[in-house]
Amino acid sequence: MRKRYESWIWAGIIFFIIVGLFVLIQAASGLYPFGSKTNLLWDEEIQYVDFFAYYRDVLLGKAKLGYSFSKSAGGSLVALFGYYLGSPLNLLVVFFEKEQIPLFLFWLTAGKLGLAGITCSVFIKKRFSGISKEMVCMLSVAYGLMQYNILQLSNIMWLDGVILLPLLLLAVYEFVQRDRKLGLFLAVFFSIAINWYTGYMIGLFSVCYYFYERILAFHQITKKEWGRFILDTVKCGVTMLSGLLASCFLFYPIFVGLKKGKQAFNPEIFQFGTYDSFIDVFQGFALGSIVPTVSLYCGLLFFGFFIYFFITKEIKIKEKVLALLAVGFMFTSCWLIPLDCIWSGMRYAGTYRFRYSFIVTFLVLYLGCRGVQIYQQKKNGRAMGLIFAVGILMILFFQKKNGYYEKQNLYATIIFLVVYGILFCVLGKKKILERVLPGVLAAELVLNGVFTFVINYGANPDIRVYTDYVSQSQQQIEQIQEREESVFYRMDTLEKRNDAGDGCSAFLNEAMVYGYHGLAHYSSTYDTDISKMIFDVGYSTLLDLSVIQESIIPSDALFGVKYLLSQKEVAGYEKVDEIPEYNGKSVYLNPYALDVGIGTGKEILENIENADPFAFQNELFSNLLGREVEIFKKTEPVMKIENGQAEFLLSQGNPEDILYGYVDSWITELQLFIDGTYRCNYATWLSEKVFSAGYGSQDHTVTLTNYTGTEQEIFPHFYFLDMDVFQEVIEELKNKEMHTEIFEDGYVKGTYESGSEGYLLLSVPYDEGWSASVNGEKVEIQRGANALSLIPVSAGINEIELHYHVPGIKMGIVLSVIGVLLFVGMCQTEKYFCRPGRRKNG
Repeated sequence: MRKRYESWIWAGIIFFIIVGLFVLIQAASGLYPFGSKTNLLWDEEIQYVDFFAYYRDVLLGKAKLGYSFSKSAGGSLVALFGYYLGSPLNLLVVFFEKEQIPLFLFWLTAGKLGLAGITCSVFIKKRFSGISKEMVCMLSVAYGLMQYNILQLSNIMWLDGVILLPLLLLAVYEFVQRDRKLGLFLAVFFSIAINWYTGYMIGLFSVCYYFYERILAFHQITKKEWGRFILDTVKCGVTMLSGLLASCFLFYPIFVGLKKGKQAFNPEIFQFGTYDSFIDVFQGFALGSIVPTVSLYCGLLFFGFFIYFFITKEIKIKEKVLALLAVGFMFTSCWLIPLDCIWSGMRYAGTYRFRYSFIVTFLVLYLGCRGVQIYQQKKNGRAMGLIFAVGILMILFFQKKNGYYEKQNLYATIIFLVVYGILFCVLGKKKILERVLPGVLAAELVLNGVFTFVINYGANPDIRVYTDYVSQSQQQIEQIQEREESVFYRMDTLEKRNDAGDGCSAFLNEAMVYGYHGLAHYSSTYDTDISKMIFDVGYSTLLDLSVIQESIIPSDALFGVKYLLSQKEVAGYEKVDEIPEYNGKSVYLNPYALDVGIGTGKEILENIENADPFAFQNELFSNLLGREVEIFKKTEPVMKIENGQAEFLLSQGNPEDILYGYVDSWITELQLFIDGTYRCNYATWLSEKVFSAGYGSQDHTVTLTNYTGTEQEIFPHFYFLDMDVFQEVIEELKNKEMHTEIFEDGYVKGTYESGSEGYLLLSVPYDEGWSASVNGEKVEIQRGANALSLIPVSAGINEIELHYHVPGIKMGIVLSVIGVLLFVGMCQTEKYFCRPGRRKNG
């Protein structure tokens, strides 16, 4: 009992040391909540903060994970939950207001770092006997504040893997040493259930680690020993497989959801390629290292013990060779692109490279622990001093070779190496050394964090940019919702939080934050079909994101977009004067917005393939009406290319018609000007595809600057929206609308009266999870208008209901049951064959 109490005390000490040092790093860097700069960075600011705001609504019963109309016209959020929100710690978000999500993320991050230190200490104490408590504490703190964690704080969900890795490896070790299977089963189960992505990484490494520990356990090569090895390997494999299957009640629906988006496997990842030279992997051990290659910094002190492992004579050659193979393989994975892709989830990670490098750093610390274990027995301070001296030469070599280190990083690294060298040479055999080292290590880790934060967070805006925007947006959305009586309508915003004014904002998840139904969405768990339709109608230039930066009246009407928030006037919309401006944005009303269901004929079943978004929409509305209609009419510009500019002169049309344009070219990074006024960046990531150029009451000049091509390399498409024809079309479609009674996440109910048999097209993305009934009888949902849901209807009144059921849940439960039965069956079988009576009879 006393030992357990002491363990809890030391766990608390490690946790609060890590949290305390992280607070110092945050405060010294001027970051919120101790400074004015926001603590949100990159995707954390663009995506995750919005997902946490949505998850808070889920926990409060205001939203659902199974299906949401706040995601890209509608979609399941199970895959999003599995990748971003699965950690049990995320439940604490319910105690924070939406304006306080950055504060929640700070404490969540600090807590995860502290927990990583605790799990590391549990592993070290179980795996390495004889290491002093002070050293265990220092090793654990170094793991909690290693450079991977400091660099990847913005990808907070990956820290779950950092926490779970030591526990999974400890379970493997306990299996090898004591044949304990339950711990391994549970470790695999929770690793996948909490975050399947990092679970994949640490699961893959745990297989490698099993062979490492099992080979170390080989006493002699005999037939009997080989038999035990094969049997243990089978049992380990079955246990791990059982844990994986048991997690499928959650993982399998996530897997099914992921198949709608990113390509599962691309064989091109196996094409040979490398990141710089192999030896450059070692440059990532420097303090504050932000280098093109992997950053493996975990304290210079333990880099020293890592090297000490290989030079000490107290460790057997077999163990060194095995360790060298492991290090060589993992370091090669950070250099050879095909191996890097395998570790990254069987895909090329163009951003946030070396996502798995916390595993490589753990391996360094693991061998460092072994070095500490031997050092504390022999205390060879001179050898350590020599290692740190060689470390100085290594750092100077890389600075001369590549020059990636900032001056302060270089000087600080050398100073700490000198300090460590002197300490080990002078105090190497004295007990006082372990009293001095914690302070030096703490200073080193804090300085590393500050150096990294200054670079990564230095340009961050004031935290009030976030808090004020969220507060004002909530007020504006609430006023719209109070004003609107319709059950169904969508809305979106043309300017977003932290908008740079270039029309290329990545902040596309506001619908999830403020609880409205929108079209825009940005995550790694997108749905290809609806993203493709948003691309086809002309909103977006991307196929993997639902980008909405500009209004296109006919498409807005079809999707039921009734309100837009915008800083500029929106052509075809009416300004709602009764709602004041918030965040510089006014509210605009679309008088042409349609209801969620529109009666149509069999023509809507046809798949439309047209690269011209205007011709696509003409065909789409023609199919919807069952007759040919041309709402967009082409107009030919006078094109002039000179002085790095492509200029298009367009003559006026009918005064009420709206001019839209789309310019296709392989030349990118352009700037769009309308009548001499800058509009946005164009032909670049996240830029709009179709743009509005104004009304037909005057001539217009559209200019693209930074254009370096010829007339043969640019393809302009300009059309007037014929408002007379369009209004007639909308009037006709409004006479075929479904009367929507309920429009909730995962459930739609309405009534549609039809004069004959036909179809009802719903502006709800087609998804196999939907089931539909008409007048109480189940009907098959088909795909219409390329990506939307289509329901057959009969003449007369049709009572329509749609329910969403998350695909894969039933099969996932079956797989989970199989996994549990497989594990129990294996344990019972082994228990049966290992009974004393059977052993004797055998």
